[in-house]
Amino acid sequence: MSADKMFSTPIERSLNRLTLIQQAAARSGALPAAGQFRNSKLSPFEVSQMSGVSISMIERGKINSREFIQELEWFQQETSTRCFIDGEMWTNEILAYIPNEWLVESETTVWHTNVKPFVNDSLSSITSPSSSTQREDVTPKKDSYSSRFARTLIKNKDFRRAAHFLEKTIKDNRSDHFLYYRCLFLAYYQEHLENDSEGVERKTSFAEEKSPFSILYQRMIDEKLRENDDVWFEYLMGLLEVQLGLKVEAEKSFRSVIIREPRHWLAWEGLSLLICDIEDADTFVTSSNIKSVWMSDWFMVLVLQRFHQHSMAIQKAEQLVTRGMTGIPMIITKIAACSNARHDHDQAIANFEDVRKIDPYRLTDLHLLSDSLYIRNDQRQLSALAMEVYKVHKFRWETCCIVANYHAMRRDSEHAIKFFQRALRLNPGFAALWVLIGHEFMEMKNNAAACVSYRRAIEIDPADHRGWYGLGQMYDIMKMPAYSLYYYQEAQKCKPHDSRLLVALGEVYSKLNRVDDAEKCFTGAYLFGDVEGNALWNLAKLHEKYWDNHRAAQVFEVFLVVYEHVTSVEEKIIYAVAFLANHFFKNDNFEKAGEFATKCMAYESICQEGNRLFREISKVHRREAEKAAERGRRSGEGTSSQGAAQNDEEGGGEEEMSEGEDDLTF
Repeated sequence: MSADKMFSTPIERSLNRLTLIQQAAARSGALPAAGQFRNSKLSPFEVSQMSGVSISMIERGKINSREFIQELEWFQQETSTRCFIDGEMWTNEILAYIPNEWLVESETTVWHTNVKPFVNDSLSSITSPSSSTQREDVTPKKDSYSSRFARTLIKNKDFRRAAHFLEKTIKDNRSDHFLYYRCLFLAYYQEHLENDSEGVERKTSFAEEKSPFSILYQRMIDEKLRENDDVWFEYLMGLLEVQLGLKVEAEKSFRSVIIREPRHWLAWEGLSLLICDIEDADTFVTSSNIKSVWMSDWFMVLVLQRFHQHSMAIQKAEQLVTRGMTGIPMIITKIAACSNARHDHDQAIANFEDVRKIDPYRLTDLHLLSDSLYIRNDQRQLSALAMEVYKVHKFRWETCCIVANYHAMRRDSEHAIKFFQRALRLNPGFAALWVLIGHEFMEMKNNAAACVSYRRAIEIDPADHRGWYGLGQMYDIMKMPAYSLYYYQEAQKCKPHDSRLLVALGEVYSKLNRVDDAEKCFTGAYLFGDVEGNALWNLAKLHEKYWDNHRAAQVFEVFLVVYEHVTSVEEKIIYAVAFLANHFFKNDNFEKAGEFATKCMAYESICQEGNRLFREISKVHRREAEKAAERGRRSGEGTSSQGAAQNDEEGGGEEEMSEGEDDLTF
């Protein structure tokens, strides 16, 4: 049953609304400033209940250092052999930052593990140590040199050429068999990204008759490579399914890979981008009998971040730190990214600075630091950051994004777009970049290009609210509230508890004269923690707009309770004080009118209004005193005239009696 149905009369509904707002004010009034995250100190259970998400927050013991290193050593060997450069770098970075005591505990155990790396068969005779006699007997084959050269070409991102050399060796070498298919996939993917990045301002797209991904996928099905003993074939088919839009099939493929080989981190990462429900991810981790030392926990961090449960993601990441993974930049950066997403920019900046002290040339996710500095309007630090990273690596997409944010802060949209376009050509599959360049096109009033950019962001990641929100903003600016409403609703579905989205939705409802819906949005935005401090203000203005000054005054009072000492909203405070002073004066509540008139005296712009109200209140009091005196005077005159009349009546009675007596005696 809804709250409106529970309270039948308008008075009860009004009291219920006021109670909700006052409860929110009581919960928020102790904060030092508006915009601070209100749930940062809650327990995992409380955060779970408030977000509507139920997952298992299992407290685990310390990580077994021996098993941890064994998992990463296995994955490092696999990714190195198969030329997964990103996976190999990810693993080696973690190993480079593991605590020293873990190395002491594990000693040399990890080097004597039973895990056997999957190596190139034809290369083993060359690379393995042997005696001089054996060396004379072994004659290197030309195929082994071709395989080695193909791997070099892969590292150089010359995928078509690498596939050409590997095609000669796939019959004799099972590792080359996998690499051949992977090179074809990478070649098609590279061409797809290059073509896609050219369409930043293009209004139409041109599709080929048949996707090369589908041809490659069918070829692998015909060869029954999913059933191959090598689990990496099924992982590659999952990547192809993602490119073909077969997300349900891709999710099943990644789940199967993880069940077959829990140490396969790339499958965990792929699944985190496809899984449709947090509870489903949690169930998969806890009920599939997956024996993982830590990868399942890190997988849940990524899932929670993707579904905007940033507080829970931070707590999951902090659990890994508590279990022993201290000082690892990957974890600190993820906590910083979640802090940035929940608008705790001071914490995000502090975490990023900690990472930069440990690893000053690490650029991963550093564009989020520039985002926090941009929002904080810290031009000095953002300028220094942009100059520093531009010197280190000017052609990384993170660098281009940082420099673009710097130009955007200076309101130089042309240069900002130039660097965002460069970033898109380097990483066109990143939805946030399309959103940012859409913002700049909107600043330049290029609505068509902004629309293309936002729609591209939605295509890449429909769960990212920013693309939907950008389209809603664009149509709002174009004064098309019906269109704007649809996109704001879609954005709010992606992030139901974001106060900014609810405020934007409430403003559109207000423009469409849907007052009840607007009121619910503004009240909900405040109850969820009003990030920008606009919910109460918009709610009060909504009531004022529709001549419900009594409820407007109620909300303005709560607004002052929460934000009276916040200097950034001084203009709104001045308006609220003046409104309340006049409202209470008009409703003959002269005590409260005098209270707010006194507050008017603290602000120069409404000081005269306060004086005027004091004079009016004095006049009213003087008139009331005069009326009271007049009533007293009239009351006194009435008493004396009544006494005289009574005396007259008594005298008249005697005269009448004597006259009567005379008559009688006469």
